[in-house]
Amino acid sequence: MLCPVCPRSFQSVKGVTPEVISEVRHRANIVDIISETVVLKKAGKEYRGLCPFHNEKSGSFYVNPDKGIFKCFGCGEGGDVFAFLQKAKGNDFIDTVRDLANRYGIRLVETVEEKQHYDRRAQFFSLNDAACNYFCQLLQDPTDGATARAYLEGRGISEEIIARFKLGFAPNSWDGLLRYLNSTMKVSEATLEEAGLVRRRAESTGVYDLFRNRLMVPIMDDQGRVVAFGGRTLGDDQVKYLNSPETPIYVKGQHLYGFNLAKEAIKAKDSVIVVEGYFDAISLHQYGFTNSVATLGTALTEQQAKMLVRYTDSKRVFLSFDSDQAGQKAVERGAEAINQIAEGVGIELRVIRIPGGKDPDECLRSEGGPEAFARAMDSAPPFIDHELRTALKDADLTTHTGRLEAAGQIVPILAQIKNPMVRGEYIRLFAMEIGAKEDELGHSVREQMKQIRKPFKPDSFGSGAAKVMKSRGTVGTPGSGGLAGVMDAERNLLALLLTSREDYTQAFPVVMNIDFNVPAHRTLKDAFEGVGDQFATVQDLSDRVMDRAAPDKAASSAMVDVILKVEEFRKQQRPSDVVIKDSFARLIKERMELASRQMRATLASTLPEDELIELQGKISMLQRLQSSDLLAASSLDELNELTSKINEIIPVN
Repeated sequence: MLCPVCPRSFQSVKGVTPEVISEVRHRANIVDIISETVVLKKAGKEYRGLCPFHNEKSGSFYVNPDKGIFKCFGCGEGGDVFAFLQKAKGNDFIDTVRDLANRYGIRLVETVEEKQHYDRRAQFFSLNDAACNYFCQLLQDPTDGATARAYLEGRGISEEIIARFKLGFAPNSWDGLLRYLNSTMKVSEATLEEAGLVRRRAESTGVYDLFRNRLMVPIMDDQGRVVAFGGRTLGDDQVKYLNSPETPIYVKGQHLYGFNLAKEAIKAKDSVIVVEGYFDAISLHQYGFTNSVATLGTALTEQQAKMLVRYTDSKRVFLSFDSDQAGQKAVERGAEAINQIAEGVGIELRVIRIPGGKDPDECLRSEGGPEAFARAMDSAPPFIDHELRTALKDADLTTHTGRLEAAGQIVPILAQIKNPMVRGEYIRLFAMEIGAKEDELGHSVREQMKQIRKPFKPDSFGSGAAKVMKSRGTVGTPGSGGLAGVMDAERNLLALLLTSREDYTQAFPVVMNIDFNVPAHRTLKDAFEGVGDQFATVQDLSDRVMDRAAPDKAASSAMVDVILKVEEFRKQQRPSDVVIKDSFARLIKERMELASRQMRATLASTLPEDELIELQGKISMLQRLQSSDLLAASSLDELNELTSKINEIIPVN
């Protein structure tokens, strides 16, 4: 059997097999599922409603029950029932399939070991939930919880916020939680230790409660399930904050504190605020900044960064960390993690600078604090401004040496700005600020950029092209040329595979011999190759490819666009051989233009003269092929012959 994620080598994941995916797809009514979130109205054979993924007044969101797909023609979101639930609920693909399988009574194909593993995970969730209830009850106890309640009152935290965040109290007892869980759940000490709730004694047998005499802060996953705890000492313990160890259900870098409570506000406010501490996030929620989350004692990870932007269309992220050196380091690490996922997404990263060097909690609890924090948000500079200002903070611009040192600090930062117009404006502004000549500062920046520029390597029409075109801002921009044209050509070829059995037979060998540039299209190509000719009808082929593409949300969305293109071709009745030739020619043309652009960009670098002459020769050969051979090619054979000539100039990786 073939894996839905990697079609060449199947391994069942959490009981989810291709057969389970297929059965769930056919049993789940996409109209019923989406109607739980969107008000749908019948519109011919389809259903129409307001898109749940962006604000709109006229419905551009359509559901086609026959094809099992949805598509918003406003924001571009599309996919199948799995893609909708992943986007709407924020779950991953496997958990989405499992939830639907349970809903429709479809048996999961689990091994004994898998069932035991997930039963054990369920047990850990139950243990944490019971522990949370225990801590909450003790906080409300008139005697036991008095100290903890006084502490919360001193911080100005309301009863409503205490209940919303499920704050609690761990008594100053070695076995209070241990006795409670033993009496209510009859669980072994080994299981409690693995769940991170108790610790084994070093010099004797038995275990003891990990959290004692602490204000308890439960950490929840994005579904609101308790996965771990943080505890703040209420005594003179040298360890101010004690956190749960990592467990089978808790990995610090995979969670954000308060995310389950902030998701809807992040959607509504189209932005997210990231802070360092539990109480920073709690205070922000209390004062109305409910789109706030906190990191969990680690540098912001790439997975956390992806969580941050999942629910915001504008991808606007505010970092509000402490103003001390550790806080500034955290800002830099957070920016680094976010920049790892920023390419092609357009994340707007800003840094909140709170007056007086206070942390968010201190600011909010001071007189006029909420208003001051709101003003700090409104004036929060982009990260690049923050970085430049920080670099110049201690610079002595009154001396020649100081100005040179200042230039040395900001040149590497300016060289990171990709947009040439933006970079030029920053060079102009900061040249004036440090008292340098604009052309000299610009020259230093360009020299810095040459040092960090990667050496040129001719690229075949493959994965490297996507990265180049992403940097040019053309990915997913209809009508912008470059990759947009490539996307159309690749989509046309994939659509022919579903138009009819005859078109499939003609187009399949051509598609299999082309290196697709768009990652989602490569996934679809692999899915078509995995199915091969083992299908009854083209609708059966479409369903099978959809099953294989389902775990990849980008591929699932791309498949919807392919299906829509199929309908367009059927109405136009355009000859398949013409579509194949035109699409193939477009891909060849874009490959040559891309290679020429890369080579021209490299001509400006300091390469040896013989290499520059060789590059100029290759550019000329590509121009001749494009202006003569490509225009004259009238058959697939001639296009294949042209491809061979191009491969001699641009070797295929």
